[in-house]
Amino acid sequence: MRKTGEVSESVPTMAYVSVASVERAFKLLHAVRATDGTISALSRATDLPVATVSRLMGSLEQAGAVLRSGKAYRIGPTVAELADADAVVYDLLALATGHLSDLAAHSSETAGLAEAVGDDLVHLGQVATEHDVAVRDWTGVRVPAHSGAIGCVLMAWWPDDQLDAYLSGELEAFSPQTVVDPTAIRHRVADIRSHGSCWTTDEYAVGVTTVAAPVRDSAGRAVAAIHVHGPSFRFPKPEQIDDLERAVRERSRAISAVLGWRDTDD
Repeated sequence: MRKTGEVSESVPTMAYVSVASVERAFKLLHAVRATDGTISALSRATDLPVATVSRLMGSLEQAGAVLRSGKAYRIGPTVAELADADAVVYDLLALATGHLSDLAAHSSETAGLAEAVGDDLVHLGQVATEHDVAVRDWTGVRVPAHSGAIGCVLMAWWPDDQLDAYLSGELEAFSPQTVVDPTAIRHRVADIRSHGSCWTTDEYAVGVTTVAAPVRDSAGRAVAAIHVHGPSFRFPKPEQIDDLERAVRERSRAISAVLGWRDTDD
């Protein structure tokens, strides 16, 4: 029988196990950045058993510390929130891929994600559906923000000084439909801020219609845009317009929530 005041031998053992788990989790987070992020690669990099790696990565995923894309893991948004925002880069495309697939299936058109880079946007990736006539793959293409719906929903949450500086410069017209009038762009920005999404037709590429909504981080910045686009001759069908706009907004909000943004209008 244990005497009063005597410490159970199991206590330090339990504490050691807890600390060991934390140490292993940190080793795995470092390994995620240094490897292809698969379970086997993480196991080799950390000298941990595959079963242990799988269990710990599952816990880290539940906490948002990592994101899973297929068989690979990437650093997640909760780690970014704990560190300097510029020091940790999480994989926006991995975070959005499931939402893009759902939007593509829902709309029967192509869904994509673009990232804000300075005054431009860069297309990170897209999920297409089977059509004889489809829009091109824009992955990797960088375009100015005013060129269409995708960039405009990013522009809508720029600071006023950034917007003023951008609109004071020369705005290139990519098609006869590209909006280049600063006053008209300001009206569009105000409308996007009110409604949370934007439609454009033929503004960057003739024959393409797009609906987009912003992905916002914990500070409220529009860091990316999720969108659906298709050939203007068939997209959107009139009965789809409200539903598609709502679906894109809902998906953008879901991604934004993972990044720490809370929409007070919801």
